[in-house]
Amino acid sequence: MQRSKRSEAQASDRCLRANLRDRFQSLTMHRIRRFFDTHQREAGWVGIAVLACLLVWFTHAQLAAVGDWRVDDAYITFSFSKNLATGHGPTFSHGVRVEGYSNFLWMLVMAVGYVFRHDLAAYGAARVLSVILLALMAVGVWRLCRRRAGWVASAAVLLVLAHSTDLARATMSGLETVPYAAVLTLATVWYLEESPDRPWRWSLFGFVLVALMRIDGFVPLLYVIGFELVESHAAKRLHWRRFATWLAPVLVYAAWFVWQWRYYGLPLPTTYYAKTLVDADDPYRASTYAWDFVRALGLQALLPFALIAVARRPARDTVFVALLVVGHGAYVLQTGGDWMPFWRFFIPVLPLVMVLAAWGLSEAWRTCRSLPAWTRAVPALVAGWCCVFSARHADATTVDTPQERAVLGLAAAVTAHTHDNLLASRAMMRAIVRSPGDRLVTDYGGVFGLYTDASVIEMWGLCNADIALHGGRDGITPVYGKSCPKCVADAAPDYFHTMIPLQRSAGAFKNIDEVVKAVFLGTLLAKYIDFRKEFAVGRVRDTAAGRALWFLERRRPNIALVPRDAQPGLVVDYPFESGGTRP
Repeated sequence: MQRSKRSEAQASDRCLRANLRDRFQSLTMHRIRRFFDTHQREAGWVGIAVLACLLVWFTHAQLAAVGDWRVDDAYITFSFSKNLATGHGPTFSHGVRVEGYSNFLWMLVMAVGYVFRHDLAAYGAARVLSVILLALMAVGVWRLCRRRAGWVASAAVLLVLAHSTDLARATMSGLETVPYAAVLTLATVWYLEESPDRPWRWSLFGFVLVALMRIDGFVPLLYVIGFELVESHAAKRLHWRRFATWLAPVLVYAAWFVWQWRYYGLPLPTTYYAKTLVDADDPYRASTYAWDFVRALGLQALLPFALIAVARRPARDTVFVALLVVGHGAYVLQTGGDWMPFWRFFIPVLPLVMVLAAWGLSEAWRTCRSLPAWTRAVPALVAGWCCVFSARHADATTVDTPQERAVLGLAAAVTAHTHDNLLASRAMMRAIVRSPGDRLVTDYGGVFGLYTDASVIEMWGLCNADIALHGGRDGITPVYGKSCPKCVADAAPDYFHTMIPLQRSAGAFKNIDEVVKAVFLGTLLAKYIDFRKEFAVGRVRDTAAGRALWFLERRRPNIALVPRDAQPGLVVDYPFESGGTRP
């Protein structure tokens, strides 16, 4: 009996020790798991912070590499903004009522700056806002990526975007390209995160902002309406009253469209009509433009992953983003692209392409996770190489293709031209105009439309309805716009200026025929204008620098063509007129 009781006591003691050990192990493992879970969350935040620092660092490096890149077209928008802010309505130069901008919302935002400060440096304001919206676009890309991709793939595509010199140049351009891309990305986030079953839905308002930001925005606006209609019908949840409520924000766009048609007299901006001959010289220009964009940013390495995302997981998010990118690409192929050296037409959907690539990278990795550990290194290295390849091509510090070299050369030429010709000559051009509203013919409507008091006759048709509607391709490259010498002559111009270099020596020309030949399309204009009879040769001389800007001025009654001091250091004279100073 005693032995049996002793055995029972020992067994009970062993059971107690076992229970205590199990409880201790369970408590210990719980603490260990909790520690690692906390550590993992902290590591996630640390990773996001490091990624943010890298994005800022790479983006700042790209912005610094681009430098003070400017383009005359941005000043066209600023001209409208300044007139609107100063109470003259959204008109061009000195009271020219024409829709020469294609970015209504951006023009409106720029006008706000002029309201509070008339001497606001427009380019500085545009760049600050573009950088802010660039950061918001990065947030939108991250949120979209994380819907269907891990943080590694999401971080990888964001770093590829941060390496893009073209994206940095678009940010510095003063144009609406990056704001448009940011609003499109954020509108996509809004739409995909909004539940289709909500009684009140307002995500369409995001796409209305897209449509107002740039005229091209009507493409994603119509697309999202069509997508919602088809999806609702397929899911058998199409209720017309709720659908009409969802469509309510479109009334804002419709009201704006009716207003701008009545105000300007045309349903679309003159920029649209001026570019209808963009592929007249090269029927394959649009496809070449698209292929050069892919090569310039190294997207041939990442587009296969975008296809994997669509093929392997054709969910709602994937289908929506993929069709939006394809629809925008089809629109660009139809319009023919643009001449600017940062792929202005494709940059808006570049963030969405990166999102598809991130989804495809994660989907490919999920497929490879079933492989043995040692073989998973191969697809991981391939995916990493593809990201590095794209980042390296997107970064212009390494020139990888002849097309990239040509783009960089064009970008440098545009910068030098804007600074050394246009901005450097704005005071001289202002001195030419005797009275506000005099008609100045120029092929640079932006800078001279903003900084002179002339009613500018813009020779490409971007800000001239007659040229945009009735012009052709004589003497010009159609990608920039149209030409119409007869339209220019019918407008009864008061001044013409010579082509670049705008500033020449004080004795650059010896007679009026030489000056006419130096005017843009001067030979064609001479068929409609008797320059020898109707115009006189003038020049604005910088007495300190010894340079002169040559021009033609219409002979008008009661206006004596004699030397005058325009402002300190600038003298206007007429070297071939009696009483004028000779070279």
